[in-house]
Amino acid sequence: MRRKITAALMVAFFILLIGSIVQVNANRPRILVLHSYDTEYAWTRDLNVGLHRALADQSWIQLNYHYMNTKKKSDDEHLRRASIAARKAIEDTRPDVIVAFDDYAQKLAGSYYVNHDKVRIVFAAVNGSVAPYKYEGAKNVTGIYERKPVEALKEAMILLSGAIGKDVTKGDTLRTVMIADTTLSASRDGEFLGEYKWDPVEYKGNRYVEDFEEWKKTVLKVAGEVDFIMVGGYRKLKRRPDSGPKEKYVQPTEIMKWTEENSPIPVLGINVFNTEDGAMLSVGVSPYEQGGTAARMARSIIEDGKAPNEIPYVTSRQYVVSFRRSALERRNLEVPKIFEAFARATDNYYE
Repeated sequence: MRRKITAALMVAFFILLIGSIVQVNANRPRILVLHSYDTEYAWTRDLNVGLHRALADQSWIQLNYHYMNTKKKSDDEHLRRASIAARKAIEDTRPDVIVAFDDYAQKLAGSYYVNHDKVRIVFAAVNGSVAPYKYEGAKNVTGIYERKPVEALKEAMILLSGAIGKDVTKGDTLRTVMIADTTLSASRDGEFLGEYKWDPVEYKGNRYVEDFEEWKKTVLKVAGEVDFIMVGGYRKLKRRPDSGPKEKYVQPTEIMKWTEENSPIPVLGINVFNTEDGAMLSVGVSPYEQGGTAARMARSIIEDGKAPNEIPYVTSRQYVVSFRRSALERRNLEVPKIFEAFARATDNYYE
């Protein structure tokens, strides 16, 4: 009899324990991390690194992820399905906070929940205005803008100018242009760069190209018009203008390898991952800051009970320098040692 009672008590204990675990998990605050792009994209990877750093040792917060894959696929049908899938993920997860990265996450999902009673939104990595998503003045939205570090890019050009025979202290003018694909993100970057006061650098505008062949022609053409080429996004380039709809996009590493080997003038990336693809030097917005700031905002909403509209919008302030030693040496260029130290410290130094 005693054994039966002991067994019954043990069963009751385990049922109670499992019930408690289920109850605790059910009541854990939930963050849905909504990415516009996919897990293979270096930018997405590093946004998550920043997010995880800010949420270290916060196992009481439940994290869920949804990737919309709009970098590789952005035709109307894919965007329609991506929007439906993202909103279903939100309804199924019932998150306390959505951390939405990049524009399509706002356009295709976040914008449907403006002033929602139970959904709070933290946007990040938005390189344009949030007005199109009706976020401005919304009670349940806060976030961090992404703005290219133009001042740092300009300083890099000035530091390298002596190696190309220019001296800005004697009145020489440096000229630059941006080349990118036709994505929404590249367009927003171009708008911001075009509005900036570049003196003593002359900004010659943006060149948006549809395919890899046009990219090659544009690189060679502008090389006779400027001193530095800035490269933005290029992950939506097909091989030829007559490429079929099912052809995959040209690999980013192939694009940058060709660009570095064939451009007569130095190439600077405006995204830190451009160097990972093969560019000699890049100065880009810190994805770690974007991810970390968004995570801290989400924590403030969850832990402190703050309404999102009590947390002011902020703009990116940090940038990351990355460079590839072999590409610099091929052009006989030297960068300040502090650039190398910075790149090594952030794991963005490549031989």
